[in-house]
Amino acid sequence: MRIEAYSVASVRHRNLDPDWHYAGRDVPELPGLRVALRAGREVGEGYAPFLPHLDATPEVLFRAGREIAAGMIGADAGDLDECLTRLGSCARPRNAGRSAVEMALLDLVARLRGQPVTRMLGGQARPIEVLRIIPVKSPERMAELADDYAAQGFRALKLKATGSVEADTARVAAVRDAVGPDVTITVDANQSYDAVTALELEKSLRHLGVWSLEQPVPATDLSALSRVRLGSAARIEADEGLFAMADLEALIAAEAADGISLKLARSGGILPSREMAHRAAHFGVYARLGTAFGGPLMTLATAALDAVVAAAGSAECAEFTHFDDDDHAPPVIRDGMLLPPDGPGFGQHRRTPWSASWEE
Repeated sequence: MRIEAYSVASVRHRNLDPDWHYAGRDVPELPGLRVALRAGREVGEGYAPFLPHLDATPEVLFRAGREIAAGMIGADAGDLDECLTRLGSCARPRNAGRSAVEMALLDLVARLRGQPVTRMLGGQARPIEVLRIIPVKSPERMAELADDYAAQGFRALKLKATGSVEADTARVAAVRDAVGPDVTITVDANQSYDAVTALELEKSLRHLGVWSLEQPVPATDLSALSRVRLGSAARIEADEGLFAMADLEALIAAEAADGISLKLARSGGILPSREMAHRAAHFGVYARLGTAFGGPLMTLATAALDAVVAAAGSAECAEFTHFDDDDHAPPVIRDGMLLPPDGPGFGQHRRTPWSASWEE
């Protein structure tokens, strides 16, 4: 059966916490792209968020997604390899759009086969331990949020940092005091430090038992990241700069990180992310499932990656809870574990029919 139509739609998810803040940015809403592919009576759906560090505007994201989706028309949905070839190569300005179309493609093909995407890709879905991200707020408010998440059963948290050693240490200390020693804490600086101050931060956090420090320095400065790694007791993770395999190779050559954070929209989809994870593991660098910013579909697709890679740490697959999405039923999280959905494709359940226009 051939892919006969595609549809693309811009979407904006309202943030239920309008004061959500990180790395000098407020996130009152999240622009994004939805893509649908149709073959016969089956429809596959994909999504990608617009994130500023992806070097595109929402308009560029829409155009890239539409162009890639249009190239799928006429492809034989029974030949997954052919369909994947039509997606084209990964490139920094088109990766987010590519990931949305790849998601729709995998969802469609798996639905046509009557099986989950995880099984189609050779994996096995399972419950995943997920963490909650706490944005930049006062130490007292961050501690309140952390205590609430711990009471809900979450055993891991990621705290956003600002670039101020004193202020960030106070925030982490308040959270640690609130949740006790058994909750895992990751600190994400989003490139807000230089090598000298990042090392100061890492040393000031040692008594607080931080599991990892994510992207403390600019992603383009691998020598600085390497310097921080060599001087740190905590694991050092790379995030923002990993758009293609060449970026990972450069990171590995510089011995700049203990781990990498995988994000579908940044790396071009599930399969490129899987390749990155396998390549990193070959050199002893672990991969962790990074933020699935957006609604339920983004969460389920990121969780599917967990079934096909040996990911470390807790997955960042719970952020759908603070973005409104009336079109999809939310995934189930119980005691800090994301439960695998039932059904074919990514297992998402639409509450409303797809309403954007179709192109053939």
